[in-house]
Amino acid sequence: MSKIFINEDGNPVYQGDTFQVILNRYSDPERKHLARNAAIYLGKKDRGNIRRPLSIIRKRHALQIYRGEMAEFEFVDVSKEVYDHIITYSTANMRAAGGNRALVSDDFTMPSDKMIDEWRVRHSIELSMAEYKSLLKQGETPQVARAAMPISAKMNNFVYQFNFLTLGEATFKQRLWEMGAQGNTVKVIQAMYELCSYMDKDLWDTFYKYMGTPAIEWNIAGDRLEKMTMHELVKSLQSNSMDLSQRPAKDVLRSLFGKQKSMW
Repeated sequence: MSKIFINEDGNPVYQGDTFQVILNRYSDPERKHLARNAAIYLGKKDRGNIRRPLSIIRKRHALQIYRGEMAEFEFVDVSKEVYDHIITYSTANMRAAGGNRALVSDDFTMPSDKMIDEWRVRHSIELSMAEYKSLLKQGETPQVARAAMPISAKMNNFVYQFNFLTLGEATFKQRLWEMGAQGNTVKVIQAMYELCSYMDKDLWDTFYKYMGTPAIEWNIAGDRLEKMTMHELVKSLQSNSMDLSQRPAKDVLRSLFGKQKSMW
């Protein structure tokens, strides 16, 4: 069952388990602007060639054209920790958020990471949330009360606009395709990726292939192979119990030597 539906404004919405992400604007759904700018940059006459932007990603060349296109997301019921992870990207184009200086949070999100004692975690967050609300009831301003607000408190709706290059090179890469991001952050960034893919699957599949997990694992494998002799490589392949003879060589090397490890 698809997690994406179209809202009353005609915008695609990703429905998560405890949150929503709305794609309010996507600047180039037919890839026409990217095609035109790619042709201008490369001195080509066929400005309508919408496949050329994909070849630019494959060749890692002239990626500047992707800074000119953007996706604008509205985040609903996203926790403060995820908000903090999203706003770290200094090359994002625009942010619109009331935050907890002027607005208050009414609910919280449980962690998605592995918990030893879920009941105790929930209880501790509820206590923190109760203290935060108590300060508000006693007349403290939202900016004072937020000092006691749990990091998992849900933010009021906020909007962030990213250019395509930041999404492909940083946001998706660091929070989705590389290991180590926190569970709730991964869910929200996955929603952003799914919404972009909904608008242009070929483009974002290409970003994934050449900047995502396959490319990351290939780079790791390359670093490890650099330290091996040919004799060591052959010995390693021969000692593997799986039948590797019919698999693509790149996939074999990625699976054997490209495993990611979280820096955390």
